[in-house]
Amino acid sequence: MLTSLAGNRTRCFRHGVLTNEIEVPQDIRLRRIFKMKSPSGSLYARSFLSALSIAALATTAGLSAPSADPSAEALKNAENLMKKDKYKDARSKLDEAIKANANNAKAYVDRSLVNDRLGRYSAAIEDAGKAIQLDAKSASAYVNRGWAYNKTGNYKAALEDLNRAIELDGNIAMAYVNRAHAYNGLKQYDKAIADADKAAQMKSPHARALALINKSHALHMQGNHNDAADAATLALQINPKLSAAYVNRGRSLAKQGYHDKAVDDFSKALKYNGKLAHVYHHRGLSYKTLGNEKQAKSDSETASKMGFKPSSTKVADPR
Repeated sequence: MLTSLAGNRTRCFRHGVLTNEIEVPQDIRLRRIFKMKSPSGSLYARSFLSALSIAALATTAGLSAPSADPSAEALKNAENLMKKDKYKDARSKLDEAIKANANNAKAYVDRSLVNDRLGRYSAAIEDAGKAIQLDAKSASAYVNRGWAYNKTGNYKAALEDLNRAIELDGNIAMAYVNRAHAYNGLKQYDKAIADADKAAQMKSPHARALALINKSHALHMQGNHNDAADAATLALQINPKLSAAYVNRGRSLAKQGYHDKAVDDFSKALKYNGKLAHVYHHRGLSYKTLGNEKQAKSDSETASKMGFKPSSTKVADPR
């Protein structure tokens, strides 16, 4: 124990922690205190020692107790906002959290997810990368960056991150969901189906629904349109508002010649997400087959205005 005298206090370093203690002058021995004569005898001595101990604890506590993370409150508020899908507000809180503590890996993980939800994929990749720099074993950071790579069509980079995430933690359902998506993008459909089946066995209903959407896409691309439609139907039983499930089932129904049902599914997909240019394209094709030239032309023009390109190799977002 290193000590340095300062008035009546001793500054002490024990195990790397700075503390303050009351210094007892050398000419006063505890045994002499017990022998002091007073109206209350030894009670006085015990009271004096008790007060001495309390004072020492009080002065020590303020210096040795670990300080609270200044980003904790902002991070907690951000996570509550994320649960309510208030991503812009959540991002502001996460900015506050990172400003308060730039070494909080969890704040970067959460902000990467928020940036993804806001369509800021480059920022999502950057934040997940920062989280990985701070905590190389953060499986969630790899999952988030892998998904952001998926969104940009960089399926090889996505696969690398998602493989790493699963190595770190094989129980994250969304890691398998996202890797199935990457395999679909790389046209490795058997592997996509295997990962989708793995995720579908896990507890999360949301992950199971997304896994079934990925499986539906893989089956459709393999030409198994009946099973593809069935997988999409199972996803809709879990969540009837998943636009991608309607898209996949509509495409499979159209391939089987059920264009009227396909139009219904494409319309439901657009009800829940009107920004899907490729869905206007597919619905337009079904309208044309049904002889509704006017609606077919309208959908084709809408898809074109929205930037749809038939040659696109990107896999539709299952979410």
